[in-house]
Amino acid sequence: MTTRAGAVLAICAAVAWTAWPRTAYPHNPTTTTVLFNREIATLLQRKCVQCHAEGKMAMPLVTYDQARPWAEAIKEETLARRMPPWPAEHGYGTFSNDIGLTPREFEFLISWIDGGVPVGTGDAPEFVDHGAHWTLGTPDLVVSPPHGTSIEARSTPAFRRVVIDTGLTRDALVRGFDFKPDPRVTRAAFLSIAGTDRYLGGWTPWQPATELPSGVAFRIPARAQIAVDVLYAGASQPQTDAPKLGLYLAAGAASGIVSTSTLRPATANASGRVVGELKFPEARSLLSMRPELRPGGRSLEVKLLRPDGSSDVLLFVKDFRQDWQTPYVFAKPVAMPAGSVVQAIGYFDASPSTSTAPPFTIALNHYATK
Repeated sequence: MTTRAGAVLAICAAVAWTAWPRTAYPHNPTTTTVLFNREIATLLQRKCVQCHAEGKMAMPLVTYDQARPWAEAIKEETLARRMPPWPAEHGYGTFSNDIGLTPREFEFLISWIDGGVPVGTGDAPEFVDHGAHWTLGTPDLVVSPPHGTSIEARSTPAFRRVVIDTGLTRDALVRGFDFKPDPRVTRAAFLSIAGTDRYLGGWTPWQPATELPSGVAFRIPARAQIAVDVLYAGASQPQTDAPKLGLYLAAGAASGIVSTSTLRPATANASGRVVGELKFPEARSLLSMRPELRPGGRSLEVKLLRPDGSSDVLLFVKDFRQDWQTPYVFAKPVAMPAGSVVQAIGYFDASPSTSTAPPFTIALNHYATK
């Protein structure tokens, strides 16, 4: 990375407090029909301004005057695929929380920048900050940790665990949740039932809420605590995060109860290739995945191997980033016939040791197929 590129941290979700934009001069000729107030504002609202707005973690890109000075920096970051921070390769799995640029969006963006960054006539669509309200409506239960978490100024990205008491006096069926941390310092969060391996789901700035399919629910035990592993990165000033967790209860009985299975690798070799498999004796529907790779992990491929011999690649992460992590939520549940195997292959810079901790784990959320 060049010195100039290193100064421009994150164009769609990174901290850019010290970076200096490059100027697009007003005499540049306009050679494109792509306009900010039409295509580009819409694109930025879909893929960028969840982090790039006032009160968020990076410089605002909501208006033309805000985005225009950063045009060349945006081009550089997107060409290098550093931003948006979505590492999964397109064509392998379809995810509801996919923040990556499509080929058409990428073409629009580069055409606008190279074509003179025209603004266009009329007004850009209004920016709606969905992180400022409960996206699934008013929750049935809102809970918070007993005290805030202090985040040092300009601290490097690191996970901190927050434990939240649900206050439930009886078992509950939960159909969804919404998590609200401080958007200035929070990059991701992963929720589970404390003391268990039961993964509930993840939060990112671009998908704050999780809603399960109709009739499907998590079972939350009475007196359960929710463990939230939050990926914090310091802002320009110290902050104290006091997140809120909104839970949405199922109205009646659920036809499907979500279970979590954890895939851990079984073999490794000197090349740094690590393989793990997990068999499902009964038919299940796969909802989401949360992969974790130890430092040194470069890529991960997850396949579904069906008993009839057919297979699909569910996920291919080419360059895993420790500083930007995300859950992978399937746009539609993936049917896994009885006897299916989920296989994962990870590649590391060097052969990792499995004596203390596995090189990678993948939490898989699924429910029984009726």
